[in-house]
Amino acid sequence: MTVDLRTSTGRARLARTVAAVAALALGAACGPTVIAPSAASTAAPTVLRTPDLAPGAPPAAPQGKPLLTVTGRITATNADKALRVDETALDRMGLLAMTVNDPWAKQRLPFQGIRLRDLVDLARPDAGATSLHIRALDDYQVDLQLADVRTQEIFLATRDGSGTDLPIEDGGPTRVVFSDDLAQRFSPDLWIWNIDTIDVR
Repeated sequence: MTVDLRTSTGRARLARTVAAVAALALGAACGPTVIAPSAASTAAPTVLRTPDLAPGAPPAAPQGKPLLTVTGRITATNADKALRVDETALDRMGLLAMTVNDPWAKQRLPFQGIRLRDLVDLARPDAGATSLHIRALDDYQVDLQLADVRTQEIFLATRDGSGTDLPIEDGGPTRVVFSDDLAQRFSPDLWIWNIDTIDVR
């Protein structure tokens, strides 16, 4: 097996291999040894701020241009049968810090934002909804299964690692990112950025 020590993932893999070999050698010399399971490939997101929205109540409609609009099969709306959110509304949903392996940047990048399911839950999809159709400002579009969004660590990034709003040229104002554990299941093509609309279908 070849390990690329230039990357943090490669160094972590080598460290886990060395630790496992050492534990096995110690076990052979000293009798049965219980080996703890290896650490997860990525740290859990860190909670920077907890939500302060009233449970079950959609935020007020933005006074200006919304940052993001949720449409389709939803039961919680605040304007024109849609749920429109601005930066203030997203901030009130709390804030997480996460670091992910960006398949396009080819490096680990830190972001801040929320779990995508928290925004979807705020819109309260109806019982028959099964997917999200996500469209970017340049009309690029992807589909995610609602079941995956609700059960997996799929994030809506709104800020960079330092807490600065994501500019358009860096994928802002919002973009979808996936935890490291999902890299084999979800194509890099699903890492949509410059999101404009999420249509619940």
